[in-house]
Amino acid sequence: MADHVIRTAEAEDVGRLARLLQETYAFYGEKAPVAEDLLIERLQRYLGANPGFEALIAEQDGRDLGYAIYAPVFWTSDCQLSLFLKELYLVEDARRCGIGRDFMVELASIALERGWSRMIWTVDRHNHKARRFYDSLEGTQALDKVVYLQSDSVMKRLATAGGSRFPYSFRV
Repeated sequence: MADHVIRTAEAEDVGRLARLLQETYAFYGEKAPVAEDLLIERLQRYLGANPGFEALIAEQDGRDLGYAIYAPVFWTSDCQLSLFLKELYLVEDARRCGIGRDFMVELASIALERGWSRMIWTVDRHNHKARRFYDSLEGTQALDKVVYLQSDSVMKRLATAGGSRFPYSFRV
């Protein structure tokens, strides 16, 4: 797929991004978290917003091959902004064709243009193909980190637990 193009996603691309995201959910064995119209609405709200996200789309002859969604993140080890790659996804027949590497090259160029100090991303432990790909990128380091997540319902309980009602005590 040597004649593919990677370009910045624009507002008119949110329907395409929504379809690719739905394919991503299916790839991971998950159902879409919201209906397609709400997904499109949220993508429209946050694409290019501050705060929000940016995206790249790979295409060939009008056919979507994949996307990369990213945003700046403040990295405390050097107190600078870095590029956080939230998701990189390729349709099945576009894998192992160099497009993932092209995405990473483009993302590195964006980070360098903006003066961001590094790129950071996560990968599911069980996604061995993706891990092999990322391990093949020169100089990539796998960090010994565990990623935590709280849903909005859990955050609401945490936020409303307040002072002495919170079941844990913390020492600073």
